[in-house]
Amino acid sequence: MFAVALPAAELRVDGLGWFGSRETARNLQVLLGDQLAPETVDAPPIEDAALILYHELQRNGYLDARITAEIAQASGQTSRHPITATLDEPLPRPLAARRVVLHVARGTRFLIREVVFRGLHAMKHDEARRFFTGETMLIPLAADRVYSPDGVRTSLSNLAEELRLRGHAGAGATLAREDVDRATGRVRLEVDVNEGPVWRVDAIEFFEQVDPMTPPDFLQDRRGLPWSTLWRQDAATAVRAWYFARGFPDVRVRVSSRLGERIDGRQSVTAEIRVALGKQVRLGRVSLEGNTHTRERTMRRMLRVHTGDLLNPVAIDNAQARLARLGVFNRIDLRYEEAEPGVRDAIFSVAEGRLEEINLLAGYGSYEQLRAGVEWQHHNLFGRAHTDNLRLVQSMKSTTGEYRYTVPSLFGTTADGSARLFGLRREELSFVRQEYGADVSLSREFPSLHSTGTASYTLQRLKTTANELATNPIDETETDVASLDLRLVRDRRDNPLTPRSGHRLFAQVQLASKFLGGEVDYQQFQFGGSYHRAVGAGRWVHLGLEHAIVTTFGATDDRAVPVNVRFFPGGDTSIRGYNRGEAAPRAANGQFVGAKSFVQFSAEFEQALTPKLSTVLFGDALGTAARLADYPFDEKLFSVGLGLRYHTLIGPVRVEYGRNVNPRPLDPRGTLLVSIGFPF
Repeated sequence: MFAVALPAAELRVDGLGWFGSRETARNLQVLLGDQLAPETVDAPPIEDAALILYHELQRNGYLDARITAEIAQASGQTSRHPITATLDEPLPRPLAARRVVLHVARGTRFLIREVVFRGLHAMKHDEARRFFTGETMLIPLAADRVYSPDGVRTSLSNLAEELRLRGHAGAGATLAREDVDRATGRVRLEVDVNEGPVWRVDAIEFFEQVDPMTPPDFLQDRRGLPWSTLWRQDAATAVRAWYFARGFPDVRVRVSSRLGERIDGRQSVTAEIRVALGKQVRLGRVSLEGNTHTRERTMRRMLRVHTGDLLNPVAIDNAQARLARLGVFNRIDLRYEEAEPGVRDAIFSVAEGRLEEINLLAGYGSYEQLRAGVEWQHHNLFGRAHTDNLRLVQSMKSTTGEYRYTVPSLFGTTADGSARLFGLRREELSFVRQEYGADVSLSREFPSLHSTGTASYTLQRLKTTANELATNPIDETETDVASLDLRLVRDRRDNPLTPRSGHRLFAQVQLASKFLGGEVDYQQFQFGGSYHRAVGAGRWVHLGLEHAIVTTFGATDDRAVPVNVRFFPGGDTSIRGYNRGEAAPRAANGQFVGAKSFVQFSAEFEQALTPKLSTVLFGDALGTAARLADYPFDEKLFSVGLGLRYHTLIGPVRVEYGRNVNPRPLDPRGTLLVSIGFPF
């Protein structure tokens, strides 16, 4: 039993478990507020608390719950009173309660065990059932199958709306029968669905308030599509945008339907679009408010709208978005003021964010084990929206440090510029990697390609110590490398941390040359991608492919390829039967050799157990070549395995065991890996 201390009177809840009782009492205090504040409380606040509690219990499927109020009055008298959900017997009045305990007997929990549909053809029954019982999981949760009258009504409404979005504009869903077992709480529902015909847009007609504007014809490609709320909203938005660009910010668009003939079970629809233009308006003064630290010149460079332009709300919204892209404002508000007839001023009011923040970092991986670090960021340096970032991370295997200075929208372009200093020391499986250097880069988004491109120049020193590789006799221990690095990424995944659908493609090139200021010539190419797709409720397929090669055009021998540039596959983002670096090629004596080429393919089948927990069956294939003469690979390794994933805000926590199908003599039979983040 847990209590929430009020200024004088006290309210308690009992019967909902250790955590539930405490949380419920606290929530009641927040909801009732001042009603529970006096030294003693009368009957109405106690009854209100009980009714709120009843509502929450019924929403969670406890339809037969009972609440008894134990009331200790200021006089010292204690009494118990049952309170029903309909307040059939109100509490006695007056009351002067100093302490109230609401004893809850939850009773049977009512759960939906079966849903049967009649007349449903536009979607699979399993798909429709999710409106009533949630996603289909391998371990079904009671919370997803809770029965309550209000919940069923909401599910029926949502099912009908989904059918209307699919073009069945007259669709409806009704509850034909419900069998409720009061003893066990099992509920069976029968749902009648009246889909009606599919409504399709066969014609589009415009009706304007005034004549001068010619109705746009770009909506004609929407002919033949199902009529739905989304069709109506999309058409109205497109028409408004067309008139916005011509200086009519007050245009009003109404889209309605006119029914035609019904042919072969299909309802013909004519979309009628009525336009009320309003007056043409030009942009007056553009003002900025609230920028205490940010220079006005920096902000105006992002606006790209000018006094005298036709007032286009879309262009103004884009200017607001560009201001937000500076990353230094917590809020950007926009308002218009009438300057004179036909002219309006635009005022951007901003609230600046923090100028400095410090974040602590922590993590765990099977190879590097515990990781901890700190990140120190400054925002809006010199009032120009510049940022810098200092990151220091220490793990059981590595030490890393990085300082980055970033300039958004460099020289008024859409490209961001940055300069970086970095250092790394990491104990690899057969050598110690050390890398120190600096780079400058430009990064730009390409919206038409849904891609981001980066070009950079890097100058770094690569060092190798404690070298136990088979190539040790010819490996350089220290090399200066200067390179031009290009990278293009197209990411169309629905979620970069936990992808469920979509794809990601990337390609990157590193061109190292003595002409750029280094000591070696080599070329490193990497490209690959991933694909994600649902294959039923709570099940997904993930596919990943990556290929990389390092060449030495312009060089005289293998010394041109530093150890740090070669590939050492294995680990939680590679072939998962091996730890980091263990899947690299081996020499005849068993020592590792860095690969000059590899091809890696991964396939996963993921099954949700609960909304947060899933199990994964995976297979990884890796081909490597230690010599370019054996390109693309001359050695093949395969691993299969099982894993568990717990999905968090920072990505899935993964525990995976990979079993090696064809291990080499010195290879492990399998490996248990623990990591955070999606593997590809």
